[in-house]
Amino acid sequence: MNVKASYVPRQGFWYLVPSLSVFTVFWIIPLFLVIGYSFFHFIYGTHPHFVGFSQYQQLFETGLFWQSLKVTFLFALGVVVVGSAISLLFAVLLYQGIRAVGLFRALFFLPYVMPVVATSTVWLWMYQPSVGIIDRILGLIGLPNNIGWVNEPTLALISVIIYTIWFSFGFTMLLFLAGLTNIPRELLEAAQVDGASGWHQFWHIIWPLLSPTTLFVIVINTINAFQTFTQIYALTRGGPLNGTTTLTYLIYEMAFNYFHFGEASAQAVIFFALILGLTGLQFWVSRKSIYYGG
Repeated sequence: MNVKASYVPRQGFWYLVPSLSVFTVFWIIPLFLVIGYSFFHFIYGTHPHFVGFSQYQQLFETGLFWQSLKVTFLFALGVVVVGSAISLLFAVLLYQGIRAVGLFRALFFLPYVMPVVATSTVWLWMYQPSVGIIDRILGLIGLPNNIGWVNEPTLALISVIIYTIWFSFGFTMLLFLAGLTNIPRELLEAAQVDGASGWHQFWHIIWPLLSPTTLFVIVINTINAFQTFTQIYALTRGGPLNGTTTLTYLIYEMAFNYFHFGEASAQAVIFFALILGLTGLQFWVSRKSIYYGG
């Protein structure tokens, strides 16, 4: 028995070697390299030299870093709060049993499986002043139709948020819909017999039982929002006037436009710690408000 007990874990380990190798090469090693580079002044073509925490200190004294941090939080707030609310609304509507539910689910999920660059290009054309379809529709109903959606600092971030909500809407809605299907309909029917309105059913039954799914959606959407890069690159290139320069886009610019790999690594470490801290905070705050049943 002792021989078999020691043999099985070793055999199982060899089955894990392929996946562990990929994880180590593409995740663990780059993570430690980035952490190491953050302590070196490392510009492409020059020899790196150790500078300690001075790059972190310089970051916290740079206005552009704080600007990108502000833009990142505003972007994440808009995408997570507004996007999750809209997705939940449509998930509840589909849960009510409207006709052609499968068709609507497929149509809503379709943008999520399409290439971000392709859909961003279409939206960039839609955002064009005067000639874009959005401004043309506004002109038909008598509203101003020469709006610089991605050319004005006050509107560019909102435009990227709108696109991101549209892109991720189907995925988030399906998560909520999956959570709704696990709610016993007997509870809703009993509440309806007792005279509870639709709002009371949602607030006192659906919402508490949906809290685990809501936590998962918020955590996933927050991480995705902080990591957003492609649509910002395709729509605005971080502009105008750094109005859409998030922390991820700033890391990209610092590393691949200016080749300051050490400073970019320091930004990446701060970015990683920020996501880790926010995720932990979300789980800590939700410990007493999440109902898991039983």
